[in-house]
This record gives sequence, structure tokens and C-alpha cells, in this order.
Amino acid sequence: MRDKRLTIVVVAAVLVVLGLWLKGYFSAERVVQRKLLAAVEAFESEQLLGTLQVISRQYGDPWGQSYESIAGYLSEMMATFDDLEVEFLEMSADTPEEGVLVRIRFVVSGRDGNGAGTILGSRSDPCTASILWRKESSGWHITTTTSLDIPELRDELDAMHRGR
Repeated sequence: MRDKRLTIVVVAAVLVVLGLWLKGYFSAERVVQRKLLAAVEAFESEQLLGTLQVISRQYGDPWGQSYESIAGYLSEMMATFDDLEVEFLEMSADTPEEGVLVRIRFVVSGRDGNGAGTILGSRSDPCTASILWRKESSGWHITTTTSLDIPELRDELDAMHRGR
């Protein structure tokens, strides 16, 4: 009888732990982080459509960018550079009412005809972004970027933001 109770207690504990793990694994924050990492992997492999699948067709941001303009920038970067790599220095996620807000600090590096090196940001002055994901009928997608700092493009980004 004692062995049966112990077995029941162990099975119950395992189920509770598994349930808590699954709850975390399928939380909105975790799903979005996994989708972001998969999109970065596609970017590093120069798979444009794989990268774009996380961006909403209704994307719009304070700099006047859209799904189409983001696709153009990504395509140009993939055509210009080889061995693309995104290094995340920091990533966090919050869940405001409107979706999941992911804050990232990152550096993009790659290789062109002049050699390999950083393209955007550096370890001492990384790019930063806050991107808002919303659940759409086809799943979680990036619908806007609420803040963006790319050291190499600060003047252009400021001008685009002021021009809106």
C-alpha cells in the first residue's frame, strides 16, 4: 500500500512539473521568442521568405516603414553580404495588453568584398529595438517597432521619424 501511494505521489509530481513546463513553453513570450530566433536563423541563411514570415502584412512603424520596405532592406542586405550573423546581447519580453513587446540589443556582422566585420552596431554600441508582436489569424507576427536605434543609421532614422 505504501509503494502505491509513493508511486501516485511521484506520478502527480511529474505531471505538475510537466504541466508547469508546458505552460511556460507555450506562453506567448516563449512562442514569440522562438519565432524570432527562427527568423534570425532564416536571415543568417539568407532565406528572405523565412525571415519575412514573422512580419505582419499590416506592419507599420513611426519611421514610415511597411512590410514591403522591410522586405526590400532585408533583400538588399542579403544580396550585399555573405555569412550574415546576428548576435543577441540581450533579449527580454513583456506582455502589455496589445501583445508581446520584445526588447533586443544586437549586433549584425557579415562579409562583403572588403572582408568580414560588423555591419550594424558593435558590442560597445549595439543596435536596440523594441518590437511589438500581435496574435493574428495566422499566428504571432511583428506589427510595429516602437523604438529603434541603429548606430550607423541614427541620423537617417531621426530624419525619417521627424518627417512623419
